[in-house]
Amino acid sequence: MCQLGLGYTYLFSAILPEATAELGWTRAQFSSGRIPYFLMTGLGGLAAGQWTVRFGARRVLVAGALCLAGALALLSRMQDLATYWAAQVLYGLFMAGLGDVAIAGVLTAWVQRGRGVAMGFVYAASNLAGSLMPSIFAYGVGVRGWRATLLAMGLVGGAAILPFAWIAGRRAPVSAAAAAGARQREPAAGDRALLISEAMRTRSFWLLATGLFCFFVFFLGMNDAFVAFMGDLGMSRSEANALYGLATGAGGLSKLAAGFFADRLPAKLTLLADHALLVVSALLLLALPSSAALSCFLVCYGFGIAARDVVYPLVIGACFGERTMPAIYGALMLALMVAAPLGSWISSTVRDVTGSYTPAFAGYALMNAAALASLLFIRPETSGARGELAALAERA
Repeated sequence: MCQLGLGYTYLFSAILPEATAELGWTRAQFSSGRIPYFLMTGLGGLAAGQWTVRFGARRVLVAGALCLAGALALLSRMQDLATYWAAQVLYGLFMAGLGDVAIAGVLTAWVQRGRGVAMGFVYAASNLAGSLMPSIFAYGVGVRGWRATLLAMGLVGGAAILPFAWIAGRRAPVSAAAAAGARQREPAAGDRALLISEAMRTRSFWLLATGLFCFFVFFLGMNDAFVAFMGDLGMSRSEANALYGLATGAGGLSKLAAGFFADRLPAKLTLLADHALLVVSALLLLALPSSAALSCFLVCYGFGIAARDVVYPLVIGACFGERTMPAIYGALMLALMVAAPLGSWISSTVRDVTGSYTPAFAGYALMNAAALASLLFIRPETSGARGELAALAERA
């Protein structure tokens, strides 16, 4: 239920025609709202990770549901850019509160066997909601107008998610075996976990941050360029939108498949396979307009983008320990703040200068190939003095 809330992020492009037409804004003015949105998503993710570790996920998820209702209420009343930017601040905080970090903390605490499949199942809800939200909004616009529709969707969504956020945020019970282990002088290896300050002194932290940065540059650059790129190849706008919707909707099945493999293979191997798919998908863009290349691209890109949600929390837990995973994941998500505007800028600037997106796609392939090579060197960082220091600090 909490992840269904992320489907509201797909309303951004659906709101654009009505809002710009009524308010007289340019598309550049409307797109400026992405600045506070991504800024607060990054900073909010950092706070969400630390709160989840210190207080449990309940406060984070409840705050996310309230921010969702507040963001859409503000959007329904906006008359100027200041109100629009304030709504985007709440939008970013709602995204951080109901997003991957806190949910990964809940699943890591509650699920031991089949955790990958559990993550895939839960994270697939955002793809399901994302495929439905634009259609629901379009229907509401025809009946009540865009402002009333936004207000109703915000209030109903926030009210529906709130009780589930309260229930899902309960702390997992501590088993008798775990309690006995905590009383021992030396913590068990599986109980060791690094603090953020310790994790940031390891090479694995910065290699994972680089991998996330390259992922988001490619994803968000491709997200903005896909429909226009398909148009350059002679495809109609409706066909391009349908293809992009197909890739997004198939992400739910991709997450379930990624979880299945993640439960049966080493976490590092699944991470490498995911980034390899990103490299292949970027290279396939260079082979378009071949229909075979397009089909292969949709499969590789859809799977690679969706699988990231499942793979990264598992890898972070394996590298730094499960107890502090949400806090470290939140810190790593700061990469989104820089990557989001950079990806969009690269795609649009390269297209304006060269008249083609091809150089940008080649750069994305090279960037993710370098990230793939660097991720070969990540390792568990919880052994030795670091893990013992973190465990002693947590017990103190």
